[in-house]
Amino acid sequence: MIQDSDKLTLMHTDGWQRACARFVDAEGLDPGVLPLLDAFGGPARVEPTRAFAELEAGAAALLDLDARIARRLTEEVDGPQAAMFARRLRAVHARLGVLAAARPEARVLRVGLLQRAAEILDAPKPRALRIRALADFYYSHAALLQHGAGPPLEEAVAAARWREVGPGVAHARITGPSDFGPLHVNALRVRGGRLRVLDTQATAPGVSFAEVMRSRGATAGVSGGFFLYSESDIQPPAAQGDPVGLLVSDGEVVQPPAFRRAALVEDARGQRTIAPLGPEGLVVRWPGGEARVTARNTAAASGWTAFNRAFGLESPGGRRAGVAVVGRQVVASGQGSLPIPLSGFVLRAPVGVPLTGAEPGARVSFSLSAPVRDAPVRDAIAGGPMLLDPDGPERELPAEDFSGTAPPVTFSTDETYDQNLLPRMAAGLTADGALVFAAVDGRNFERAPGLTLAATARLMAALGCVRAMNLDGGSSKRMVVQGEVVDLPSTEVVSGGGPTPVRPVRTAVLFD
Repeated sequence: MIQDSDKLTLMHTDGWQRACARFVDAEGLDPGVLPLLDAFGGPARVEPTRAFAELEAGAAALLDLDARIARRLTEEVDGPQAAMFARRLRAVHARLGVLAAARPEARVLRVGLLQRAAEILDAPKPRALRIRALADFYYSHAALLQHGAGPPLEEAVAAARWREVGPGVAHARITGPSDFGPLHVNALRVRGGRLRVLDTQATAPGVSFAEVMRSRGATAGVSGGFFLYSESDIQPPAAQGDPVGLLVSDGEVVQPPAFRRAALVEDARGQRTIAPLGPEGLVVRWPGGEARVTARNTAAASGWTAFNRAFGLESPGGRRAGVAVVGRQVVASGQGSLPIPLSGFVLRAPVGVPLTGAEPGARVSFSLSAPVRDAPVRDAIAGGPMLLDPDGPERELPAEDFSGTAPPVTFSTDETYDQNLLPRMAAGLTADGALVFAAVDGRNFERAPGLTLAATARLMAALGCVRAMNLDGGSSKRMVVQGEVVDLPSTEVVSGGGPTPVRPVRTAVLFD
């Protein structure tokens, strides 16, 4: 338990925002900074309005409380994560302090950052991931404040020069100013060849991504989809680092598509597709039976229906039988409502159909077909959301089951509405069938602030893609070309160059 002495006592919503507004007006600053203070707001609290200088002095005291911040966050995440989130917040606060001399608006953001941090830490859970997102949000606006408006990013893409690095594989580095600050992007363009998806944690634990690439003789490769990391309710047999969503490796369904999300798919004929793919059509087999899923997250559906965490914490009640599946194992069974596993699903049978042999501990297997040509899937990996899709919605998180407590919760509970500049990884297909990857560097104030999802969609369109999807970015993003890491991965908010800590790659896409 956190003692009362650990409770942060900075002021809350109404009073401090009014003080910031008066300061902006008195100093003739850009009023566009004020709406940014509304992000991460909770229930309004009536507080006395104080002088802006008093707010600045009080907020600065929060930097002396790193240990308390970290300790409070360890109620939800492990110690290293809690400490990292605290470091990020401190790094953003420091950068805003540097900017304040030239851009007084940074003083307003500095107050807002720490006032909101105090409110989040005093509020009920979840706190850790909100602190993480808060640091990213204020980092993003600090970077925009520092660099100002530049030319459209499409100009930097047009100036890029491609070089052949292997049969059918080309690499380009995209750098230069943009409307989101400096760009530092590595891109791959792949024609033909064989796509391979790997669960690197399972196949090569403790081995760096570059070493995995070299050992397999791959020309190039990129990090893959989302995985469990900061979620607070990971329960066995699931574990931190497990892939979230669809993962098929050489015809084996390692993780079924519990969520309907954008997926990069190569079928048994070598045809590639990027499109949303969910449990609908998935065949589930267990000792004593099998079923084909016909619906998702629809309580009124009469057929075999899958329910994931975007639906809620429990499946619907009633007399229908159901099983909860995590990975390739049944973890619960029975009639009526069942708890929905974090990264799995509950399969609900039609009325009167028993689930003989589907007891807890039973092993299950899956088969599925590609979303376009109905051919067996050979390799596939899910991410999301769709960035470019002529056939459906783009960047609509709820449409791809990023809602409720569905992992990763940083997407499902986003409070920034795509305002964060972050490291990104995207995959796309051009009209003539080339596969394109873009590794967008971020969290680096001087060299590469990062991009929003909307800006990443623009990037992929500028690279010639007609369909594109988001993959896992942040600290997990990685691109390796000819055995060498070419991007700038980092778990920290940094300034300039130099080595920084990195996070292991959990899943990957390789090209022979």
